[in-house]
Amino acid sequence: LSALVDLLGVPILLGIVSGLILLAVPEGIRNVLLIAINIGWLLFRDLVFSPGRKFTGLKLVSLSGDKVTLGQAFIRNILLMIPFVLVIGYIVEITFIAAKGNRLADGWAKTRVVSA
Repeated sequence: LSALVDLLGVPILLGIVSGLILLAVPEGIRNVLLIAINIGWLLFRDLVFSPGRKFTGLKLVSLSGDKVTLGQAFIRNILLMIPFVLVIGYIVEITFIAAKGNRLADGWAKTRVVSA
């Protein structure tokens, strides 16, 4: 449920609202801004606040139990930041969550989601 909210619900909502706000902006600039908004959301979600994790009583921590660093948040979301790869990245990450209970990139970033 947390992944559905944070990996699908919020990004779709942000994309629609941002896209409508930026409708008059030239396409190339709009695309760069939408990518920046997506990256900003992913980092904000892992560093500051995640509505999906809050709703489900979960939190993201490093494997040592400390707060996640900017570098860890970046690595954890790399598959979701790269244009043209992010659709596949979302599918891979959601598949890993469904099958194993954690994201593929959690291993790369040395993070995990635990009960709050």
